[in-house]
Amino acid sequence: MNMSADNKMDSNTKTITLRGRLILRMFAPHSKSEHMGVYIASDQGEYLIRPAEGNPFADNPLMPMAGKIIAATGTIVDYVFLVTSWKEVANND
Repeated sequence: MNMSADNKMDSNTKTITLRGRLILRMFAPHSKSEHMGVYIASDQGEYLIRPAEGNPFADNPLMPMAGKIIAATGTIVDYVFLVTSWKEVANND
């Protein structure tokens, strides 16, 4: 299993918008890749989430938003939701 999704998108990649809560959870526990990851928990599933153009080894700018509900647009590559834009939304929106 490849433990990292790259930022490349092929011609079959579809841009979608997900709405969900950001949660912090350990990624790849008990491995050399273990670290605290940011996930989006949506009706469509849970995905590791990070900016599409960001460095996967740098701090995730979404981490301070943990616990908040966001609407994010991007593409899903393997188990990672690579987002191009996001905004916080109210619980009842």
